[in-house]
Amino acid sequence: MIVCSCNVITDRDIELAVLDIMSRPNAPLPTPGIVYRYLEKRMNCCGCSPVAVETIYAKMDDLAAKGLICPCACASAQDKLARFVRQMPKRQANFADAREPAPEHTPGRLEAAE
Repeated sequence: MIVCSCNVITDRDIELAVLDIMSRPNAPLPTPGIVYRYLEKRMNCCGCSPVAVETIYAKMDDLAAKGLICPCACASAQDKLARFVRQMPKRQANFADAREPAPEHTPGRLEAAE
C-alpha cells in the first residue's frame, strides 16, 4: 500500500525503516519526520501524516509481536507518543495565549505633531 504518493513511500518501506530505527540503542520516537529522514525523503504536502502515523505504530506492533523489535522499546515509544498527545491541548492553549492581538495603530511623532 502506498502511504505517501508525493514520495512514493509504501507501508513496506515504513516497516523496514521502523525495524532499523527501533533496533538502535536509545531509539528515537519514530515520528513521520524521523522515518522520512531515515528514508532520505521530505514531507511535501503533509497530507499523508495521519496515515503515516497509523502505519508506523501498526508496524511497530507487528514487529514487536514477531519478536523483531524489543516490546519494551515499542512500549516506551508508544508511551512517549501518548504523553505527547495528552499534552497537545495544553501546548495549543499555551500557543494561543502566547499570541498577542495585533497592536492598534498608535500615531507616530509626525502624526501627533499635526
